[in-house]
Amino acid sequence: MPTNLNRVTGHSDLHFITFCCYHRHKLLETPHSRDTAVQILSEVRAKYAFALVGYVIMPEHVHLIINETPTLLPAAAVQIFKQRVSRSLRGDQNEPLGQTATHSANGSAELRRFWQRRYYDFNVYTGQKLKEKLEYMHANPVAEKLVVHPRDWPWSSWSFYATGKGLLKTDAV
Repeated sequence: MPTNLNRVTGHSDLHFITFCCYHRHKLLETPHSRDTAVQILSEVRAKYAFALVGYVIMPEHVHLIINETPTLLPAAAVQIFKQRVSRSLRGDQNEPLGQTATHSANGSAELRRFWQRRYYDFNVYTGQKLKEKLEYMHANPVAEKLVVHPRDWPWSSWSFYATGKGLLKTDAV
């Protein structure tokens, strides 16, 4: 990810957001973990009333297209979502998360961090750019050879746009 990210907020734009699991480990590899992430996204969205225009939950990263609200900037929405997913999937650990791996009693390595610290944020200014970003994110599971067609990956907004149904209602613009 770029090191000098400039975040532009306060203009009621849509934001195409990407964030990754720590060192791009596939911490969202199982259907259960992706279902958990979708459920938490639904809860966070309901509580903080932001529009969710598109999403895809991949094994090692997440793409979202969300709006700004007067009370919640995209950074806060991402932070809340990441914390809740991490706590849910890792369990409520009382120790602070660090940068290194530790070893559990059975000797397997456990990451002490779930998410990369930063995220990528791109302001979506036009309908054409929105279409481009939605197509890009919906094609992600196909590009990664996880499925043959986006309809086969339920952890995205593709189904909602194609059929009006899906795991999570999307705010089509």
